[in-house]
Amino acid sequence: MLLAVTLLPSLGPLSGTRATASSQRRTVVSQAPSEESAPSVTEAPAPMLTGNAPAGSTNEALAMGQLSAPAAPQPSGSVQAARFGKVKALQPRLRLRDVATDAVAERVRRIDGVMFATAIEVGRVPVKGQEVTVAAVDPRRFRRVTPQLTADEVGVWQRIVEGDAAFTHDTGTRLRAELGATVKAGAEGAALRVGAYASNGVPPVADLVVNRETAQELRLRGRRHVLVALSDDADAAAVASQIETALGVSAGVLDQPETQRAFLVGEDARDEFEPYTYVDMGDGMIQIDADWVERNIVSRDVPILTGAVTCHRLMVGQLAGALGDIEEAGLADLIDTSDYGGCWVPRHIDFNPARPLSMHSWGLAVDLNVSTNGLGQTPTMDARIVEIFDRWGFAWGGRWSRPDGMHFELGALLESPQG
Repeated sequence: MLLAVTLLPSLGPLSGTRATASSQRRTVVSQAPSEESAPSVTEAPAPMLTGNAPAGSTNEALAMGQLSAPAAPQPSGSVQAARFGKVKALQPRLRLRDVATDAVAERVRRIDGVMFATAIEVGRVPVKGQEVTVAAVDPRRFRRVTPQLTADEVGVWQRIVEGDAAFTHDTGTRLRAELGATVKAGAEGAALRVGAYASNGVPPVADLVVNRETAQELRLRGRRHVLVALSDDADAAAVASQIETALGVSAGVLDQPETQRAFLVGEDARDEFEPYTYVDMGDGMIQIDADWVERNIVSRDVPILTGAVTCHRLMVGQLAGALGDIEEAGLADLIDTSDYGGCWVPRHIDFNPARPLSMHSWGLAVDLNVSTNGLGQTPTMDARIVEIFDRWGFAWGGRWSRPDGMHFELGALLESPQG
């Protein structure tokens, strides 16, 4: 199994181990996992993130996991479409705790060095029987202090305006809250619609975000804070002191996201696959350096699948070769084009920030026939499909001790199929 390693910058030069290669393989990047090691490396998408992009989501948003469901049926004219222009997202540097939020935020915006400030309320409510943190926000303002990809995904914000909740990826996966579904939430079991999956901050401000009206329906009783973004040249500690003096409130300086580095271990793999740097978003997603993405992630039409797939440039040719052979063998109807689970999604395994990085974060894995080949289920993938992917250098997750029958990941770089 290919090993994806993450280094903090302070850990020094990269190092790794080598694997034995077949003479027919140009570069080994993966090996079939043993029965003992499989559970630690299994890959699986969250059920609600599979298939084609929902209405309102862009292709980029689908790849990055910032997804919004179609609007819920509403009485005509009850919720107007909001207008969301382009914004530059800002990383909060200060947090003011336990304050009368809106009035304080307005005063904070007038202080030298402050670029933006917005008020939120954070508390705990039960969702599907489990306690989670909920943030009540003004969507139009809070949007400015979320990651840029979230800020740009208008569907996320429209759903929040309409009264839906935007779940973080790890929370939604843990609760099995499917995109577009309605769940019970709050002490009185109010109906809450899962309107979006989106990263809401680095680190996340809460497990899910709602507008203030929805928070009232959930009987949210939380702590009120103000998030403050500063100009690039501002000294965070100095501005915090100025705010405390002028407003008489406590202003804490927030830790800034730390850049980490990931690389692949395997025979010559580090020569073939450029390492990337990234910021961990704290909800199972990561944000990879944009220059690396531009150099290594490509979108291309391939046989059978509908529309372009977005994968690593060194894998997409082999994927196209495998799918082309499947088509030539008359087996194309065994792959459900509406049940494609994606290739490049920069995330941790299972959207769990405590687990290693997924091979999907490199664009080196693809999920097919997702709904009938779930993680831990007996695979239904046709053996002839598996055999063709084997010949094209892919490892199949259906052989793992915890089967992942949808999952094929690159096992070797090949000039042509084996056998």
